[in-house]
Amino acid sequence: MNILLIFLALVAGTTNAEQHPNQTQVREWVAAGDMLSLDVILQRHPINGELLDAEIEWEDERLVYELKWLDSAGLRHETYIDAKSGDWIEEEIDD
Repeated sequence: MNILLIFLALVAGTTNAEQHPNQTQVREWVAAGDMLSLDVILQRHPINGELLDAEIEWEDERLVYELKWLDSAGLRHETYIDAKSGDWIEEEIDD
């Protein structure tokens, strides 16, 4: 399974163009080295569960990956990672 293709499909389906860059922009930024691919992000920050959704959006004037996933206990996580540096920003866990 190619995670980048899944990610690009998810980005293409978003409706808020100002908050979510389009598929062409994301491809260009990854190719230019202006942001990291989802594959690289998941290598640096592996999730221990099932990835449900991956989006990229502008938050506080920077590109951020928002990863939604379920852990083995069934808890839903939202993990935020800087798309340029790959730095972990924060994680929220819903009961």
